[in-house]
Amino acid sequence: MTDVALAPYTSHGQDGILDAAGYVQNDRTVATLLKQVLSHAEAGADMVMVKPGMPYLDVVRRLKDELRVPTFAYQVSGEYAMHDHGWLDADAVMLESLTCFKRAGADGILTYFAKRAARLLDG
Repeated sequence: MTDVALAPYTSHGQDGILDAAGYVQNDRTVATLLKQVLSHAEAGADMVMVKPGMPYLDVVRRLKDELRVPTFAYQVSGEYAMHDHGWLDADAVMLESLTCFKRAGADGILTYFAKRAARLLDG
């Protein structure tokens, strides 16, 4: 398994959504990371996981398209925390955020919302 930890490449160096700009330093950073992940995949990785997930949906899609291995996204605690502030329909926003991961190509999503989403989807 290859874990694409992109937090060190955020402007704040942490997982989650803390500021509005500057997540990836530049496209060369992403290109370098993709080369590293490709190297791991060629060495036999069965899957890859991208975290934090939400600001890197483009990376999820590129990895899925280029590697053709199961690709997972990790919805980190900061992404989880931003959903419940009372000014939006929390369940609708949560389901939409999980749908974004799926549309980006994630085969699986690691999320703190797992039980809540399952209850809503089972419905």
